[in-house]
Amino acid sequence: MDPPRHLAVGNINVDMYLVVPRLPGPDEAVAASTAYVGPGGAASNYAVAASRAGHRSSLLAHTGRLALSLGVLEALERSGVDVSLVRVHEDELPGIAVVLLESGGQRAMVKLVGANRLLTGDEELGGGFDVAHVASVHPRVALRVASRRPARLHSYDPGGAAPQLRGHVEELRGLLDVLYVNRVEFRKVFGVEPSPLAAAEAAARLEAIVVVKLGGDGALAASPRGDLLRVEAIRVEAVDTTGAGDVFDAYMNAWLAEGRSLGEALQAAAVAAGLKVARRGAQSAPSRREVEERLQRGPPRLQRL
Repeated sequence: MDPPRHLAVGNINVDMYLVVPRLPGPDEAVAASTAYVGPGGAASNYAVAASRAGHRSSLLAHTGRLALSLGVLEALERSGVDVSLVRVHEDELPGIAVVLLESGGQRAMVKLVGANRLLTGDEELGGGFDVAHVASVHPRVALRVASRRPARLHSYDPGGAAPQLRGHVEELRGLLDVLYVNRVEFRKVFGVEPSPLAAAEAAARLEAIVVVKLGGDGALAASPRGDLLRVEAIRVEAVDTTGAGDVFDAYMNAWLAEGRSLGEALQAAAVAAGLKVARRGAQSAPSRREVEERLQRGPPRLQRL
């Protein structure tokens, strides 16, 4: 049987990293110890992580010619991502993210949206996907993609678009299978602090699984059927948190697409995100073998609330 297929819809960025001893203050220059350039963007990160999980992945995004010159699409292809749905625009700059990264994992980031703004969700999607994941774009895009039903499982991680999602929750009811947010985004979408009760109410309202990513405190998941689970994070030395949420989403969706339980999917996602945090780079997702070996040594603690 062929591995499940994922469609990642969203942004592709040129990530430029500068590693610094500390973040500079106003009007201050700090010398970087090293720099590197590579692909980034939430949907791009997700696609790479899904491929590392042993699944097939395709990316739907818009970018500029500079991304080709810098080898961004080639890097994605080397990571096993199908980029045939990526639109390249000659007269547009790609999305760009400049990341100042401290040795302890703290970061500051400046972003240019660039060609990412051209994504509408009305593009040719194809079909036959097992998972369609929309990441860090306006809820209108998620609504259009989910309403076209290109996959069996549809998920959405609004990221920076969380404030806009607050006015579209009712429109997405019944169209999504999983909503991923962090604790700040949960508050922006639902207007309350994340808690087991609030997550359960959100899942019932959306008619979907709601996952609240809590960083070093693990994650909380509620389903419309009444499941309420919490998983602990694994202990690692943080190097770079960039893209960890995307890795979490990809591994959780991968386990769900394989018919695993919600609890098993949460544990795999927590392990994958933790292993990623210990590495530099937005697309340094662990392999499936690494995740499975860590799970075999001892899965993170799972609580049923």
